[in-house]
Formats: sequence, structure tokens, C-alpha cells
Amino acid sequence: MNYFLAAQTEVGLKKSCNQDSVILKRAKFKGEEVCIGIICDGMGGLSCGELASKSMAEAFSDWFLYSYSKYESIWDESKMREDIGSIISSENEGLLRYGKEHGIYLGTTITAFLLAGKRFFVWHVGDSRLYKISSSKIERLTNDHTFIAKEVAEGRLTEKEAKNDPKRNVLLQCIGATERVNPDMFCGEVKKGDILLLCSDGFRHEISEKEMLSLLGRCESNKLNEMIKRLISLNIRRNEQDNISAALVKVQ
Repeated sequence: MNYFLAAQTEVGLKKSCNQDSVILKRAKFKGEEVCIGIICDGMGGLSCGELASKSMAEAFSDWFLYSYSKYESIWDESKMREDIGSIISSENEGLLRYGKEHGIYLGTTITAFLLAGKRFFVWHVGDSRLYKISSSKIERLTNDHTFIAKEVAEGRLTEKEAKNDPKRNVLLQCIGATERVNPDMFCGEVKKGDILLLCSDGFRHEISEKEMLSLLGRCESNKLNEMIKRLISLNIRRNEQDNISAALVKVQ
């Protein structure tokens, strides 16, 4: 299989710096094309959030370049779970320690995947998201680690009520800001024509999944960046205040 990559990030209307970090990389490994996609949304005062998200994203980029590349096969789920769990734990401890030493608050979400052949492995903490899109369907693969998502899941709020609730962005866990982190890790499969879409929460506050599907579902590979820009522009026209980032991989 071949992968076509595209990514865009914008600071948005309110913030003075971009605290999102986005990485997309692909490589040939043992004759197969493999790809990693990472999106981290930092929080904390200005450079603090930027530092947290950059540190987290680079840790996994380094894993892809220097550790995964030494695997004996392109797919070793047991080893991936071990490696990823270790990296997340180490980054969480490091950011917590840095925050305490400097008397600051900082943290970051992470949603990421490794795509190898037709299989993908996902790791997720926070409220950035991963979607899988086909020509006729969009499926959200990750669950938000937020207070509001928990309230909806347990039947105390409806989806409509949750959309405008002032607590919608209160995270239950994120890297560097909570003592214990329990990442979601799971596997899935893609087929030719599918798109994996990573996005920060700023990308999906003001646009619907239906609009994402409309622009991306039948999008040609050479139009991917153009479609992301259109969706980001739509967010800005609707007065999105947060940083806005998205990255996608189309399978061919």
C-alpha cells in the first residue's frame, strides 16, 4: 500500500502562539511503506504548552526513527505497547517534574498512530481525535478524556447539551498535568481509499463530522492539503478561538 500525507496548522483568532505540534513521517521498512502520525495539543502559559506538546511529539518521532526502525518485523503489537507505554510514562514524569521545579502548569494531549500495511496502532490521551473516513462514512476512533464526555457516556448529559457546556474542555487526564496517565491503545485496519484524520480539538469545535466527510470522503490525493485548508478556513470564519490543526493519511 502507498500513503499520501497532508497536514496544516493555524494559530487561530485568539492565541498569540501555536501550542499544537503535528508530525507526519513515512518510510520504507523491510520493503513495506510505514507511516507515523502524531498530534499534540499543549496547555499552559504560552511557551509552556508549546514545550509540552513539542517534547511529546518529538519523543514519538524519535521512537519511530531510532527504535521502531530496528524491529524485526513491521508489526509487533506487544513490543509497541511496551515501548509506547514506557515513553508516555517517562514524558509524563519529566513534564510533571519540570512544572514543579519551575512553578508552572503545563501539559499536552497526544493522539497518534503507526500505520503499517493495512493495519494501524493507536495511542491516545486527552481530547485530540482520530477519525477514519471512507467515501461514504466517517467514524470517530478515539474517546475524549474529558469531564463532559464522561457525563455523556454515563447518561447525565446529551450530546447537544455537551456541545455548549462551559466544562467541555476540562480534561480528566493529559501528559504532564496528572500524576497517573492511562493511555488508550488499540489496533484497527484500513482499506484502499480510506483516510486517517488526526485533529486537535480546535479543528472540530465549529465544523461537523458531516462537513468533514463531505470534503474529505471522495477527495483526490492531490487535493488533500487544499481540503484541510478549506476546513480550517471554515473554522476561522465561524470564530474558532483555539489553535487549529489537522493531519491526514490517505491509503492507496
